[in-house]
Amino acid sequence: MKHKEKLQACLVPYLPWHKSRIEFLACFLLSLIQQKTVNLVGISQGFASKAQAESSYRRIQRFFEVFRVEQEAFSRIMIGLLPPAPYTVSMDRTNWQFGLFQINILMLSIAYQGVAFPVMWTLLGKKGNSNTRERKTLIQRFLMLIPAKEIDMLVADREFIGQGWFDFLIQQHVPFTIRLPQSTLADASGKVTALFKSLKRGQHKVLAQTYKIYGLDLYLCALRLENKDLLILVSNRKAKQALKFYKRRWQIEMLFAALKKTGFDLETTHLAANHKLDKLLCLTSLALVWAHSVGEWLHASKLKPLLTKQHGRPAKSLFRHGLDYLRSLLCNPLADRRNLIFCVNLLSCT
Repeated sequence: MKHKEKLQACLVPYLPWHKSRIEFLACFLLSLIQQKTVNLVGISQGFASKAQAESSYRRIQRFFEVFRVEQEAFSRIMIGLLPPAPYTVSMDRTNWQFGLFQINILMLSIAYQGVAFPVMWTLLGKKGNSNTRERKTLIQRFLMLIPAKEIDMLVADREFIGQGWFDFLIQQHVPFTIRLPQSTLADASGKVTALFKSLKRGQHKVLAQTYKIYGLDLYLCALRLENKDLLILVSNRKAKQALKFYKRRWQIEMLFAALKKTGFDLETTHLAANHKLDKLLCLTSLALVWAHSVGEWLHASKLKPLLTKQHGRPAKSLFRHGLDYLRSLLCNPLADRRNLIFCVNLLSCT
């Protein structure tokens, strides 16, 4: 059980919690990795504790019901496991339904090595898109941890548009590159598509001058996709590198996949209250970045480098690589515990 004690020691500097809460968190993380599911009954059965599974399950229920968790404390852990700024920040939303309960998460994350690290989020408590007020509030919280000068670019898809939203980002000195709907108007040019109608498949074009987009002077670029659609980007910075930054947006999709079907099966949660889901996201996000850090170490150290398929891409993500390795250590009683201790040390802030 030395790995559990070491994990507790690594968590103490981040979280000003009572010793019993830190011990609970260590048990939860280890069981979450081992069980690879957010099903609380399954997690209780994998608790590294002397208590019976039924007692562990009641303990888990009490934690989600009454214990207060500050999201920002976990955000600092995620940021601490990343290289120094500047960062490419991705905003997106994921949603599903459990019975009549709507689970709708607006997420800010930092793109890194094929996946995005979850840093801050809000549970919208409704169906559909976020509004400008909800986005502003989330960005303001984010800027308390990471100032605008440390943001290389904020990237987002077509859902995150509008004059009030763009104007707010400009006022906050946040550089952004966001995809526009093809119906967007630009000055007297009509639809933005008219500015790029000559593009053939695979070609891109960067416009040097600004255009009035939602009444604001902004830069544009576009790429003609293989299906002949236009990917049109708007930015408050010269758009020469806009496509390069926007290509990193897919990493938040990898984050959602890692939280859900390829990782911890978040969509199977039966927690039907936002304050409980917020805690679950904190714990699951921590497990995710830990697994990714382990995968990165395995590959960089050449202890277990990632295999490459014939098309040149890795056989699996660094996150999945690390998760599989951690599970093999935790599930195999004959595994070398020294390697597990080393993996735990990757979470250390020292």
